[in-house]
Amino acid sequence: MEENIIALSENDSLKDFYPILVGFKKAILPDNDVGLNIDKRMYDDKYVTVLLPGSSFVATDDLSAETKIGTLITINRTMPKGETQAFFGRSITRVRLNEVVFSNDIPYAKISDFPYEIDCDRETISVYGEIISSGIKKLGTSQNADKIYRDLPPFDEDDADRWINMYGAAFRSIDTNDLFYAKRTSERLEKIAVAIGVQLDQSKIREEIERKVQENIDKSQREYYLREELKVINDELYGAEDENEKYTQAIEALNASDEVKEKLKKELTKMLSLQTGSPESFVCKNYIDTVLALPWGKYSEETVDIEKARRILDEDHFGIVDVKERIIEYLAVHALGKGETTNILCLVGPPGVGKTSIVASIARALGREYIRASLGGVHDEAEIRGHRRTYIGSMPGRIIAGIKKAGTSNPVFLLDEIDKLGADYKGDPSNALLEVLDPKQNSTFQDHYIDLPFDLSKVMFITTANSLSTMSRPLLDRMEIIDLGSYTPEEKTIIAQKFLLPKGLKNLGLDEGSVTLTDEAIGRMIELYTREAGVRKLEQLIGKILRKFAVKAVEGEKKLVVEANDLETYLGIPRFTEDDVLKTDRVGVVHGLAWTENGGDTLDVECSVIKGKDKKIVTGNLGTVMKESVEIAIANARKEVIRENAGDGDLSEKDVFIHFPEGAVPKDGPSAGAAISTAVYSALTDRPVRGDYAITGEITLLGRITPIGGVKEKCLAALRNGIKNIILPSGNQKDVQDIPENLREKIKFCYVNEIREVYSLLIK
Repeated sequence: MEENIIALSENDSLKDFYPILVGFKKAILPDNDVGLNIDKRMYDDKYVTVLLPGSSFVATDDLSAETKIGTLITINRTMPKGETQAFFGRSITRVRLNEVVFSNDIPYAKISDFPYEIDCDRETISVYGEIISSGIKKLGTSQNADKIYRDLPPFDEDDADRWINMYGAAFRSIDTNDLFYAKRTSERLEKIAVAIGVQLDQSKIREEIERKVQENIDKSQREYYLREELKVINDELYGAEDENEKYTQAIEALNASDEVKEKLKKELTKMLSLQTGSPESFVCKNYIDTVLALPWGKYSEETVDIEKARRILDEDHFGIVDVKERIIEYLAVHALGKGETTNILCLVGPPGVGKTSIVASIARALGREYIRASLGGVHDEAEIRGHRRTYIGSMPGRIIAGIKKAGTSNPVFLLDEIDKLGADYKGDPSNALLEVLDPKQNSTFQDHYIDLPFDLSKVMFITTANSLSTMSRPLLDRMEIIDLGSYTPEEKTIIAQKFLLPKGLKNLGLDEGSVTLTDEAIGRMIELYTREAGVRKLEQLIGKILRKFAVKAVEGEKKLVVEANDLETYLGIPRFTEDDVLKTDRVGVVHGLAWTENGGDTLDVECSVIKGKDKKIVTGNLGTVMKESVEIAIANARKEVIRENAGDGDLSEKDVFIHFPEGAVPKDGPSAGAAISTAVYSALTDRPVRGDYAITGEITLLGRITPIGGVKEKCLAALRNGIKNIILPSGNQKDVQDIPENLREKIKFCYVNEIREVYSLLIK
C-alpha cells in the first residue's frame, strides 16, 4: 500500500473518509465501550471515527507500517462540553489506514478492515479456554476478588478474538497495546493466560500476607494492624532481618568498656521483650541507636605542624600578633603533651574581632573535626548534661550531641558565648560545665540521657565571651583568658582590603578585582559609618556597596572604583560626624571613658546643682557599682570645695542632678568615679571643664585614683571621637604599651594619683 497524503480545501468532499483521533496512551480494544472528548469541528451525528494510539499524528509517516492501525468507533450519544464534544460509543473493529487527507488541519482517513490472523485450530483454542475459564473462576471466588471478575461472560470458542477484546480490558496486569498490535490469535490467548496467572499470584500473596498478619495480632491489638501488615510486606519483599542479631553484633563490635556493653545488652533484652510499636519500645530503640552512634574509642589523627599553624592563622587573620603567638604556644604545649589537654582557652573580646574564626583555624591546623555549640540564652542544666529518659522527648545534652555529630572523641569543641549563660529553677548550666571543662574530671563525664561515663579528656574545648563580668567565678578559674582587643583603624583598613572585600565578591559571584575600594574610602567608612571594635559592621557596609554594583554588573558594567567622595551615593548620609560641641568647655560636663562588651566607648557625665532640699537624683541605666561610685564622688567633690573654699560645699539646701546620657544602654563598672567627681566639682564651683580631655579611673573615699582595665579599648574610643588628651591612673602607665606605637604618638597621656590632680588638669 503506497503512501497517499494530500490536503483538501473546505469545499472538497470527505465522503468515505473518517476523522482520526490521536494522543491516547493505550489502544482501545474492539468490542468495548468508549467515552472521549473531541473537537466540535470533527463532530457529525452520523459519523464514526478512527482512534490511533500514540502521542501525535505526523503526516510524513509511512502509512504502510503496521503501527498505522486503529480502532473504528461508532457514536451512541453525545454531550456538549465547552469547546469539545463528549461522546459515548462502542469500538467496532480494528482497521488500517489506506489514505490520509487534511481538512481544516484535521486528518481524515480511508480505512480497511484489519482482522487478527487465526493461526490455531479449535482444539487449541479450547485448551486455552479451559485454562482461562478456570483462572477466571478462581479469581471470582477469591476473598479479595474485584467485582469485574465475577461479571465476565464465559469464554466463547467460536469467537475467541471478540472474547479476548472484552477480557483484555479487565486485567490490570496487561497492556492493551500488546493485545491490540498482536498479529495472531494464539499470541493474544497466551497473553490473556499469562495475565490471569499474574492476577492469581498477586491474589495468593495478598491472602498470605493477611493470614500472617492475622496470626500476629488479636482483637485487643487492632490499632497495630497497619504497622504489622507493613512489616510482613517488607519481610516478603526483602526477607526478614534478625534485629536481635544485628544489634548484638553492633554491641560486640563496639570499642567501649564492658560496663557500656552490659548496659546496652540489658536495654536490648528489654526492647525485644516489649510489644513492637509500643512507645517504650521506641524509647529503648532510640537509646540503643544513640549510644551505638557515639564514637567510642575513635580519634582523629593529628599532626601538630607549627609552621603550618602559623601560616593558617596568618591566612585567616590579620594583626592580633600576641593572640596568634599565644595560640602557637598552646599548640606546641599540646604537641609535647601527646594530645593531652591541660587547660581551657577562653577568647574574650568585643563582637566582630574574629574569636569564632580563630577556633575554626585551630581545628584546621590540627586536622581535627570542628564542632560549635552556642550557649547564648541557655538556662537549663539539662541542655548541657542531657535529659533523663524518664521524660518524654528526652535527648542527650549539647556536649554529647556535638561529639556524636563530630564522629570522633577528640574534636575541637567551641563553646560560643559562654558569658551569655542564664540560670533559673531548672538549674545553673555553668555548674554543669564545671565537670566538662575540668581536665581532671571530664574523663568520666556522664550525660543524664546515656547514663554512662564518656571520656572527654581528649576533646579540645575552647570558649569565647564578650565580657567576663557575668561569668561564674569557679568556671572562670578553669579557663585561661586570652584578650582580643579592638582593631585600630589601620588594621581595619588592611582587613577590609585583604579579607572582607575578596570574601564579599566571592559570596555574590562577582569577578575578583571587579570592585576597588580606595584606602581613603575605607578609612572614611571606619570613621563616619561604623565606630566599632571589630569589623562586622564594616563587612556589612562593604556588602551593601557590592550589592549595588551587582545590579550594575547584570546591566553590563564591568568595573567599579569607590572613592571617599562616593560613599554617600552608596551608603547614604554618615551616621557619625565630628561633634565640635563634644570638645566645648562646659560647666558640669566631663568626658569619661568606658569599656563594654562591645568595646571601648565615651561616656559623658552631666551634673547640675540647683536650690532644693538636699536631694541626689541620678538618672541613666546604672548598675550597683556605679551608683556607689556616685556617692563617693559627691563626697570627694564636696570635701575639696570646702577645703579650697572654692564655692558653697553645703548641699543642705541644694539638689544635685547627675545624668548619664543614652540611658537605654546599661552602664556599670569601677572606672567612672573620677569623671563623676570632676563633674560635681565643676557644678559646685560653677567652673567649666575642658572639653578636649577624657578621663577614666575609679576614686576611693580618700580621693585616690585606682587603676582600671580596658585601657587600649578606651583610648581607641577617645581617638574615634577626636579626643587626643587622656587622663589615666598612674597604675595604668604600663598598659599604654599595648596601644600600637603609631597611635600612642597621637595621644597626650596624663597620669594622676589623686582627685586633686584631676581637678587641676580639667577645671579652668
